[in-house]
Amino acid sequence: MNMRSRLTGIATGDQAMFVKRDAFDKAGGFPPIALMEDIALSARLKRFGQPLCLTARVTTSDKRWRNNGALRTVLLMWSLRLRYFFGADPDRLARAYGYH
Repeated sequence: MNMRSRLTGIATGDQAMFVKRDAFDKAGGFPPIALMEDIALSARLKRFGQPLCLTARVTTSDKRWRNNGALRTVLLMWSLRLRYFFGADPDRLARAYGYH
């Protein structure tokens, strides 16, 4: 995940994002969408400069990874991101992700 983020400059929900308030405001903050808000914000922030990837560690939940397995989870995440990239409705993606 870290390598992907370093290559693309896009952070996702399994990572922590630290953003200066003025940059957050300039980028318009998190968009009011059901899923992919982290990707949308990352893309907006890239317009103002490359992100800095820190080496410090954070702890996030591994529940989805434990319950579904690594391969299935990676395939789901990439499927959702690809569908979002091609214009899929974030509400539909959220339901596919498991949000109700």
